[in-house]
Amino acid sequence: MPVVIEKDALIIGGGIAGLWLLNRLKSASYQVMLLDKNPLGSGQSVASQGMIHGGIKYALTGSLTSATAAIADMPAHWRACLSGQGDVDLRGTRLLSEHYYMWPRNSLRSRLNAFLGSKALRGKVSTVKTADYPAFFKGRINGPLYELSDIVLDVPSLLYCLSERYRSDIKLVSPQNLSFEHAEDGSIRELHYRHQDQDYVIRAKRYLICSGEGSAELLKKMLPDAALPDHLQMQLRPLQMTLLKHNLKDPLYVHCVADQLSTTPEVTITSHQCSDGKTAWYLGGELAESGTDRSPDEQIVSARNKLAELFPWVDLSLAQWHSFYIQRAEAKTPDGLRPETASIHTHRNVVLCWPSKLTLAPHLGQQLIDHFHTEGIYAGSEYHNPDLSGWPFPGLASPPWETMP
Repeated sequence: MPVVIEKDALIIGGGIAGLWLLNRLKSASYQVMLLDKNPLGSGQSVASQGMIHGGIKYALTGSLTSATAAIADMPAHWRACLSGQGDVDLRGTRLLSEHYYMWPRNSLRSRLNAFLGSKALRGKVSTVKTADYPAFFKGRINGPLYELSDIVLDVPSLLYCLSERYRSDIKLVSPQNLSFEHAEDGSIRELHYRHQDQDYVIRAKRYLICSGEGSAELLKKMLPDAALPDHLQMQLRPLQMTLLKHNLKDPLYVHCVADQLSTTPEVTITSHQCSDGKTAWYLGGELAESGTDRSPDEQIVSARNKLAELFPWVDLSLAQWHSFYIQRAEAKTPDGLRPETASIHTHRNVVLCWPSKLTLAPHLGQQLIDHFHTEGIYAGSEYHNPDLSGWPFPGLASPPWETMP
């Protein structure tokens, strides 16, 4: 006889989005379980730079969009969570930097971009006095330099924090042992799973898909007899990220603003301490977006040239370089552009969840709670669930600076 497991929600996918929703629902007393086939955070989440930003890079043209409006208060929201006062308790997550900086260099166009962004987000950006420049820039640039309200988190410690509190509700599964049974209306009746010669049946009021790039394959398995509805379609935005490891001690967290009137900084840099004692600079921004048209070797040459242009006082001759491709999976938009907000998309009792970016995970969580209330799904149901301590925990993915060759 199969062992029956009953939940309010079953989450499939253990990146930041799935883990945030697990914490948000559990803290609201819902009965929830999360499944993943890989270490938690694998792929898109652990490849994040960890920036919790307030939308400045989307306001560089001087105009506010729904993206900047949705994201403007996120740093404050995350700060509350880090202090244990928010809707998800993130105490224990390591804060890499209390501030992020924007440097328009010396061209009139890049200074104009930064100026427009600072005016569009008045109160979120301040000019840094020369005496207060971070050590990396002090005595080396003439300014201006702007300080943003943004913060930078250590993503591995964030994954640990989001998974440790509800560790017993997070399970590693083998996809080949998993199947879905459907009701007559096409909804998911239950999930079947075989583990160590025992059959299990998982029944949930809602099945939440938080699998990023893997969502398309999973949805085909969940909805095998129907064409995937348009609102469940996704799009991929490829990036080629670049890493360099070196022995420089001064950390660097900066958007370098492009000369072109653009919503994307020419390069975005974060610093990460490695287990071997070295520091890794992680490079995103326009460099990563345009890098999809280059080979890895060409990307490294482009990154070397860009950093030599930006920071001529820095000797990176002994640095170790690495680049890699990632696919950012997002909800499909009519124009193919980046989604401006987090979103959920429903099909019967399946809920496809897209945070759009790390920063908007709290926005996604609130949307889901609101959706549950609208659908009449409230916490408090009593289920008699079996002991699942024999099911393994997935573990945590390693960040790219620890796995680079």
